Amino acid sequence: MIYLAEATGTQILARGAGIAMSALGAIFLIFFLVMRGVVGEELEQGNLEAAAKVKRNVLIALSIGCLLLGSGAALYFGS
Repeated sequence: MIYLAEATGTQILARGAGIAMSALGAIFLIFFLVMRGVVGEELEQGNLEAAAKVKRNVLIALSIGCLLLGSGAALYFGS
C-alpha cells in the first residue's frame, strides 16, 4: 500500500497502458484459437484458397497477440 502512494503519475499511466496492452493481446490470442477452427472447416469443404487466406490471418493474429501480451507485461512490470 505504501508502494502505491510513492508511485508517480507516469508510473501509474505506464502500468495502465501495460494492462490494456496485455488485455488486447489476450483478445488476439482468443481470436487465434477461434479462427484456427475455421481453417479446418474450410479445408473440409475443399476451399483451399480461403483456407490459405484465413491461415495467414490466424498467424498474424498469433504474432500480434504474443507481441502485445509480452510488451504489455514488460511495460507493467518494468515501471
